[in-house]
Amino acid sequence: MLRQLDTRAIFTRLFLTWRVLGIIDWPYHRHLRVVYDILLNTFVTFGFTAHLVLGIIFSTNQDQFFTNLVMGIASVSCVFKHLLYRFRMKEMQRINEVLAQHDDRVRTKEDYDYYKRLMERPCNFMVNFFARCYFAVTITALIMAIVTGELLYPAFIPLQWHTSVFKYAVSLSFQFNGVTLLAVQNIANDAYGPVVLCMLSGHVHLLSNRVSRVGHDKPDDLEDNYKALSLCIEDHKLLMSTTTAVERMVSASYLVQFGSVGLNLCLGLVYLLFFADNYFAYVYYTIHITAMLIELFPFCYYGSMLESEFYDLSYAIFSCNWPMQPRSFRRNVVNFTELTLREVTLYAGGIVRINLDSFFATCKTGYSFFTVIQSMK
Repeated sequence: MLRQLDTRAIFTRLFLTWRVLGIIDWPYHRHLRVVYDILLNTFVTFGFTAHLVLGIIFSTNQDQFFTNLVMGIASVSCVFKHLLYRFRMKEMQRINEVLAQHDDRVRTKEDYDYYKRLMERPCNFMVNFFARCYFAVTITALIMAIVTGELLYPAFIPLQWHTSVFKYAVSLSFQFNGVTLLAVQNIANDAYGPVVLCMLSGHVHLLSNRVSRVGHDKPDDLEDNYKALSLCIEDHKLLMSTTTAVERMVSASYLVQFGSVGLNLCLGLVYLLFFADNYFAYVYYTIHITAMLIELFPFCYYGSMLESEFYDLSYAIFSCNWPMQPRSFRRNVVNFTELTLREVTLYAGGIVRINLDSFFATCKTGYSFFTVIQSMK
């Protein structure tokens, strides 16, 4: 007896981050949640970002300028993605309910093992990976600030923080709380896309497994085979509509993501080539550039996986035992195959394809920019 699957459990921690950010209603504390949401966005989402942007304007040297600029771009893009996602909570919940409907379709040990190994495990890994990376950066920045006696970032602080321990503690606390909640926003923003695409591509693969088995177990049970094929067709329509809903939801936020990664990649290379004068700067910006690319890779990878799984679905239909079935069954097989021949591609903002080609194009753009600037240097 196979254990019942629960796709919604995979998204539990992501919805917890949105509850921490004050987006989702708290049980029995709805009005308190609204007050918390207003204060959080006033002092953290906008206040923390504004003090980084002002730090760019009032920078007194190139190190402060580039540090504030890189962090400011990341913060502004995070705020944009946060605002784009916060009005999509109901749509996210509907998508989770649709994905949960496919849990009942998993009835064989082969499909169950695939779900556990190649859907649930990678999703949990991605959530843990993003959380550990972002909080590790936050804790590292705090330790460095305490050891050096400086702020986390050389941004604009109205207090004369270097004149007293109390003012320094207040300023450091503001920056630490701001960057911590910014990390929570980044986890919610960056982990949802690859997780939902991983689940979608996995369910398309499981649909291919189901349709390829139609007619092989009971070739003489014509009615049961016809119902199984009809159910597969309905599942395909549902997955197609869910893919369209996901694209509509993540399209604008990942257009911002591609733009911020490309811009920060260029800025990091400019700093490394023209202004870096110590090993710490080289290490910091090299890790920063690598982290940005790693942040973008899972979403592009599962975008390619989704394209591939939809492409392979037509071959899975051909693998079912259609020659032994009646004419009405074969006619539905032909119609189903025609439906699956349509290319499924996700776009960010209707401009950038969400697949590995776009990821490698981003890497090539950075490398091309690197070679041009190096020759100018």
